[in-house]
Order: sequence, then C-alpha cells, then structure tokens
Amino acid sequence: RVVEMCRERVAHEPLSWEEIDTEVRGGRKLLVLDGNVYDVGEWVNKHPGGKVLLSYVGEDASDAYAALHKVAEGSEGKKSMDKFLKPLLVGPLKAGKTGPKAEEHAATHDQGMERDFRRLRRDLEEAGMFKPNLWFYGAMLAHILLLEAAAWATLKHLGTSWVPYCAAVAMLVTAQAQAGWLQHDFGHLSVFKSREWNLRMHRFVILHLKAASSAWWNYRHYLHHAKPNVADCDPDINMPYVFMLGNDMAKRWAQKQREGKAGGVLPYDKQHLYWWVVGPPLLLPLYFHYENLRFLLGNAIFGRSGMWRDSYGTKRYMSHGRAFFWQEILWMASFFVRWHVTYAPLLGGVWGWLTLYMVVRTIESHWFVWVTQMSHLSMDIVKYSGRARRDWPSLQAVATCNVEGGAFNDWFTGHLNYQIEHHLFPTMPRHNYAKVAPLVKSLFEKNGRGGDYVAKTLLGAMGDIVSSLESYGGAWREAYEEF
Repeated sequence: RVVEMCRERVAHEPLSWEEIDTEVRGGRKLLVLDGNVYDVGEWVNKHPGGKVLLSYVGEDASDAYAALHKVAEGSEGKKSMDKFLKPLLVGPLKAGKTGPKAEEHAATHDQGMERDFRRLRRDLEEAGMFKPNLWFYGAMLAHILLLEAAAWATLKHLGTSWVPYCAAVAMLVTAQAQAGWLQHDFGHLSVFKSREWNLRMHRFVILHLKAASSAWWNYRHYLHHAKPNVADCDPDINMPYVFMLGNDMAKRWAQKQREGKAGGVLPYDKQHLYWWVVGPPLLLPLYFHYENLRFLLGNAIFGRSGMWRDSYGTKRYMSHGRAFFWQEILWMASFFVRWHVTYAPLLGGVWGWLTLYMVVRTIESHWFVWVTQMSHLSMDIVKYSGRARRDWPSLQAVATCNVEGGAFNDWFTGHLNYQIEHHLFPTMPRHNYAKVAPLVKSLFEKNGRGGDYVAKTLLGAMGDIVSSLESYGGAWREAYEEF
C-alpha cells in the first residue's frame, strides 16, 4: 500500500531526500539528476547500458550520468536523452537540509569540489578536449593489423623454428594488448560522434580481433566505473575465494569465516606469493575464457548467466529471442576461424595454432593484469557505506592513481596511466588525458584534496600491487586469529 501511495504522488511535486529514501525502501527505483528526481523502474529494462544505473538508486547520479553518457553535438548522445528522461520525471528535489538523509548527503558530498568539477568539465568541453583525433585511432588500428600481418609473414617466410616463432609470438602479444586498449576506447564511445559507430567498431575489435564479448565487457566495466573499488558494486574486486582485497574487506571476510558464514581455503596471508602463479598467468587464458562463455551461453540459452549483477537480461537484448548473444558467439567464432585458416597450414593443424593462441594469451595476460591493476589494487577498497566522500571526483580519485606519462608509458598502458582523468571523464579521447591532467590536479589542490591525486612511477605502481596483497593478507590473518 505504501508503494501504491507513492506512485499516486502528484506529478512534479518536490521530494526531499527523506521521501526519496522512504520510497526506495518501498520498492521504487528513484535517483536524482541535476536537481530532479526520476523513477527508472521501468526504464531499466530498456536501458542500453543495462542495469548499471541501479547502482545509483536513492542517490544523486548527476555526475555519473554526465560522465558515462556520450557528449556530442546535435541530436547525439546526452543531449538527445532528455526525451527519454521526461516521462520518468517525478518532481524536483526539495532544497535544503530536510532531515537526516539530506544531512548525510551533504556530509558525504563536497559541494565546492562538485561545483568546481562541473565548471572544469564545461571548460574542457568548450576547449574541444572531448573531440577525438581520428588519425590517432586510425594509427592505433593500423599498427595492430600490421603486427598481426607481420607475425603471419614471419612464420610463413622464415619458418617455425624457435627464433621466428618467438618473434611472431612477441608481435601477436603486442597486437592483442594494443587491441585491448583500442576496444576500450570504442567501448567508452570516445572515438566517433555516433554512438552506433562506436558500438560497431567495439564489436569488431573485441569480438573479431580479440575473441571476447562486447556485452560481457560492458557488463563488467561500466559497473566498475560507476563505483570503482566499492565491494558491493565493482566486480573487478569481487574475488574473495582467490584474493582478499582491502584491509577492511579482509577483516570482514575473516570474521565471516570464523562464524561459518563464508568459505575459502586459501592462505590469504600468502597471496602476495601465489599471485605470481594464479594472477597474471591465468586471468586471461583461464578465468576470462570461462566468464565470457558463461555470460554468453547463459544469456543465449537461459536468458541469464547467473553472474554478478547480470546486466544484460534486458528487453533491449532479449526482444529478438536472445539473438544478440548468439550473434556475439558467432562473432567470437570468426576469430578462431581466422586463426585456423591462417595458422593451421603453418603449424601442423589445429593443435599447432591452439598452442600458439594459448601462449600468446598467457603472455598477454601478464601485460594486461599488471597495467590494469596497478592503478586500483593498492588504493582504497571498502563497502560503499565506508566511503566518507561520495561526490564523483572524490569517489573516483580515492580508488585510482596515475602513473607518470611519457611516450612509452602512454603507448604501453593505452593511456590508462592517466587513470584519474579517465575515471573522471570516461568518454574523453585518451590522447587528451595528458593535456587535462594538470588541470585535474589543480582542481584537487584548490579544494584542499591534493593528497587524493596520487601519481606513481610505472615500476613503483606495479610493486605496490604485491605489497598491497601482502598487507591485505596480513590484515586477514590478524583478524582471523583474533576472531
């Protein structure tokens, strides 16, 4: 009855944070955008980005909305989305401290930081920092294709002895790693003005050039961006049966284990040692293959994969008899058909090219893991309730760190060494991160938060992965013995 009464609310009547909280507890999916309250309960099943927007139910999603949606001219992107928002409008947000929830919001959101951040974003938009250089991305794609062609030509003309074989492996590993960074660009809609062209190229690169699912990547990656290093949202840190991440989370898990409410048999206080065997070598060749197949086959056959916050069981993808997921499977198959046609004649058949594939994927896994984890794993990892600051700039900065720039570092990491800038502005073309980094650093310093803007050396950031794992493992052991 409470829910029914909520739904009968007069349209456009102002709501306080207390009223929003009451209605959310009653089942409504309300969130705030730019001072207005919207009900996304029905829209979530049509949302092209899946269910990631549920991460902000009951909260102010203004900056997350601006960051994760494409900013473009004309009818493209965020500006054209007003037509989708209008039917969802419940009313304006009631101003002022109207109760405990409003006070909590004010205490966890640095209004000065938010104001300055939004001004900076507008300035960057006006300065053209969100406009891509298509020549840059063309060069990225060209050098990937040239490396693949060179690898094949090496085996074709120089034979398959150890020297040409290792040379071909090195070229294919580089091509695969760089294709991973390129698909990331398309997946964030940062290359073309057209959302559809970004999605088409994303599917081409990630499916045909890398044999991974675009839907699976979006499912994981946008949840990660919504609330990075937040244990109840980010799937990238949800691995308690293998690694214990975050001092606070380690203590919580230890208590649950002692109470018989959680499993896990690994000695987490030794995780910094078995990391070298379980982490970088196995993530891509073992775990990601499993996740991709489970996600695609689960959704294609059963309509659900059963995975962490399954984001794509929505009408957008299920309206054609799950055809979307079967298309993804066929696209992935095209990668293996291509490898069979090009490498089977050179390497003695199926087992020859499968061996080459697994060697390449295993070496690439080291590259991928060290680069992607160096900016997050050593940073703050907590439950959302443990985050003292929840405004967008603070939420992103405490969970990320930068690595010093330079021609090699930028290329080697796909510009993800500017992780703070990337998390604040996910749709910004990566070739502009170095230009905006000084402005972002000044933003934090101006608001007395210069310590949140962390920059490390490449080797220092990688070393912090291991030392953090040791610290988290020690916190787990101490808590486990205490409880």
